[in-house]
Amino acid sequence: MPVEFAPDLVLTNGRIVTVDGAFSVAEAIAVFDSKIVAVGTSDEIGALAGRRTKTVDLQGRCVVPGQMDNHVHFVLAGLDALGGAAKVNIATLQSIDEILREIKARVDVTPAGEWIGTSCMYRGALADGRFPTRHDLDKVAPDHPVYIFQSGKNVICNSYALRLAGITRDTPHPAEPEGWIVRDGAGEPTGHLIAGAGDLARKAWWKAAGQPIKKWDFLHFDQDMQIEALMAQQRIYHSCGVVGVRDMGTSVDELDSFVEARRRGLLKIRTDLILGLPARYLPNDEILTAIDSYFGPRQHLGDDMLRLNGIKLVVVNDGWWAYSADKLRFLITEYNRRDWNMAIHINTGGAGDSAEIVISALEEAAKTRPIDGRRLSFEHGFGLQQRDHYERARELGVTLAANPLLAYYASARSMRMNEIMEQVRIAKMSEHDPWKRTVRDWGMPLKDWFDAGLMVTGGSDNPAVVYDPDRPFLSQYAALTGDTLAGVLAPGQEITREQMLRMYTINNAYACWQENVRGSLETGKLADFAVLDRDILTCSDQEVAELKVLQTYVGGELVHER
Repeated sequence: MPVEFAPDLVLTNGRIVTVDGAFSVAEAIAVFDSKIVAVGTSDEIGALAGRRTKTVDLQGRCVVPGQMDNHVHFVLAGLDALGGAAKVNIATLQSIDEILREIKARVDVTPAGEWIGTSCMYRGALADGRFPTRHDLDKVAPDHPVYIFQSGKNVICNSYALRLAGITRDTPHPAEPEGWIVRDGAGEPTGHLIAGAGDLARKAWWKAAGQPIKKWDFLHFDQDMQIEALMAQQRIYHSCGVVGVRDMGTSVDELDSFVEARRRGLLKIRTDLILGLPARYLPNDEILTAIDSYFGPRQHLGDDMLRLNGIKLVVVNDGWWAYSADKLRFLITEYNRRDWNMAIHINTGGAGDSAEIVISALEEAAKTRPIDGRRLSFEHGFGLQQRDHYERARELGVTLAANPLLAYYASARSMRMNEIMEQVRIAKMSEHDPWKRTVRDWGMPLKDWFDAGLMVTGGSDNPAVVYDPDRPFLSQYAALTGDTLAGVLAPGQEITREQMLRMYTINNAYACWQENVRGSLETGKLADFAVLDRDILTCSDQEVAELKVLQTYVGGELVHER
């Protein structure tokens, strides 16, 4: 009997938005051995089907390339989603009472003295118009150390945790990394620790627990828990049509968990790891030792599911510097000399000169080792506002990793909680007008970035903001319209549907050196795509925010069905 050569999967009678060079739309697609082998009309592709081919009639539904997210913290997000033995998930809770209720429920089943940590706090405005304090937390957890992971830089902890950190009314504000210990009218710490003050606490907690320093979170979870967390978050990504992410600030233990999940065949999100050296805690000589030994694997090592693709630098967070300008220049010079790609978090508000300092440091480093063509990225994009910086970034070949979903939520907090944010100095307040500050911190000139010839990609900063399977394209909607919970921050910066889709597909693939193998639906590329419940090119702008993902395929394998 002759061997039949036919596709494994054929989808016909659809509207296939290929996102190829011409942004063409086809009717059908064929998949063999995880890759696309044909794109064309329903008659052409249907004729390829054999006895073993699975054929799907799309009945006119829209198909887009699998979406990618340029900036996530995969394990952290998964631990939040997992809840249970991991963290108390408060990511969508919008009042202090709700937060305290969930923490108390965990306290009630946790032995006294054991740590209780939470997910990131809801990034929008809280109904109370203020943040929780140690006094709130003490009411429900007097006998447990508790901390709220307010964001990547800030924590809110109770009195027990403050004692373990050794932070008192006499503790000075840290200078590097810069930070602020929030105090009440009597001079006592409120439990809210900003930027370097949060780092100060974490270092003490790590030391007391005998745990290694990491880039972000304090609590340690073993490999089995981390893999379970990855699987929990992977299900959420798949339900939102997401097939690929860049993981920001990956630690050594997380790297091992990713590798093990891949070895077991569990990982089905194409993941580019951007390693996280906790440089803000280390002197220069220890940094050099770390990047020469601890970071032994070479970049681009891996396969089509898991790859090593750079190292992250956080420069400024809400105006608070992670390290001095001299240390920043040292890091950029040494990483560049060792040929490391860099994902650089310039700013999310505050220090207006940070973009100039970073770009100047890159230009100086490029004199000894070229940077153009290496596809370094500026994370979030909020710090890139001046037109002369656009051109200089383009000449350096920098990609711009915009996070519209973060702006969508965080703008509401900035606008509606401005007074309390000034009091706690959650961001340096060089601008006191609530609207002007919100526009400065969270407005994104997306159209200007595209017009300047920058390669703009799309993402979220998950779990700083969470994915909602009922509104999986909310990030794309925010990019398309410029809309946020505080309103449109940058009128006239709306982009086209084509630009929106490219941001979350082929542009993200380009930033990961993967544009030849994924990011569009073309012959020879990986068969990663999502089936939507409406036509993303013709539905209204509001419908983009409301569309649903009916199916998600990774390598031609159905990984999600609504």
